[in-house]
Amino acid sequence: MGLFLVGCGHQSKPQPATKLAFVQSGQHNQPRIWFQFQQDSASVTAHSTITSIYLLRNGRVTTYMMPTGHQKLTLALVDRLSTGKLIETARNKDKQAYKQGVKTQRATLADSIAGLKTDLKSLRQSKSNSTQIKTLERYLKVNQSIYDNPQSYSAPKSYQLTGTLSSNGEQFGLKLFPVKTVQYGDANVIMANATPFNNLTYSKRLQPKQFGQHHYAGYQADITGYHYQLLTRVSANTKIIYDTAKTTGVSK
Repeated sequence: MGLFLVGCGHQSKPQPATKLAFVQSGQHNQPRIWFQFQQDSASVTAHSTITSIYLLRNGRVTTYMMPTGHQKLTLALVDRLSTGKLIETARNKDKQAYKQGVKTQRATLADSIAGLKTDLKSLRQSKSNSTQIKTLERYLKVNQSIYDNPQSYSAPKSYQLTGTLSSNGEQFGLKLFPVKTVQYGDANVIMANATPFNNLTYSKRLQPKQFGQHHYAGYQADITGYHYQLLTRVSANTKIIYDTAKTTGVSK
């Protein structure tokens, strides 16, 4: 009698999901990069524009502002880059964004200067009130000084990584650094101005979705038809969660 040996196949068990939370992801020496999107679309695509990049490491975060126009960065462009190249690109793009911001501020000042000169010429010709002329001359001098002396670019500095839990999501203690004309000491100057970006409640968790070579996941906040997404590279079996109050820097 022939004996048939039936092989018993072993099916591999599904791997348990790797849980990932925003603040917790930045508590290690290994850098974690998150991409910020601000758009009227509720869905991120490969061609969505990145508005800022956050580098998380050792409980701190560094914000890199992104330029717009032909210098913009999209998800498709960063998908091809390694972590090291991403950090290098973020630094370069932050400098480009600063130059763009200075150019925009100077253009606004140039319009103001031209308007003041026109007004002054008219007032002088009509021999108007000398007090009014002196006031406009002072404004002109200030605007010209700001235009002529924008602050030099300086690399962004890290700040503490924090989060605040709520009943319907989590807020993250992030900052943006748009270029503005601000009071600095005794003068008005063009510079990158720290602006809190911590009032968004990310009430949606975006689970892994593949764009190009990598999967991305994260969070979304929605405010009156506008959408803010935070995405990071993950493995396909990652599960996005909210931080817990036990995480360093997180409070309720």
